[in-house]
Amino acid sequence: MSADQHIETLEGTFEYELEGIYYMEQELVSALDEMAMAATNDHLQNGFSTHREETEGHVERVERAFDAYGVEPRQRDDPVVDALEKDRQQFEGMVRDADLKNLYFLGAAMKTERIEITSYDSVLTVADKLHLDDDVTDPLESNREEEKRTLKKLEGMSSASEMKSLWDRLTGG
Repeated sequence: MSADQHIETLEGTFEYELEGIYYMEQELVSALDEMAMAATNDHLQNGFSTHREETEGHVERVERAFDAYGVEPRQRDDPVVDALEKDRQQFEGMVRDADLKNLYFLGAAMKTERIEITSYDSVLTVADKLHLDDDVTDPLESNREEEKRTLKKLEGMSSASEMKSLWDRLTGG
């Protein structure tokens, strides 16, 4: 759907949201690579690398949803995703302390997961109202569930003893 087209149907809304998710997942593949390389914490590096592989699977599932819906997979720019990436690049350029970067990456990852979950919730709500077949919605539901599991892992990581020691060092605790 091009920027000069008007959305006048629920079907158009579904396609618009799916295009944004497709863009988001594709952009995250490269962002996760960059964060894995920039993180100095082994748990974060491994987590970002693992989630990158999962995100490649998310891209494939979104493509399956497009195919099942009967339209060619296509993406549209998503200003939210672009803003998150711009913020990460800006922060990395301003901060030299590895621990600060690691804590930022952890927070940025949690923020991104919440946005992804909300995006999937939204597109699945529209899909439900359209009574779309399971072959369209199942791949999207699988992605949403993986995003929820990833968020739980990240939340657990944020309170793990290794991260606590970073907090303590940074706060003088």
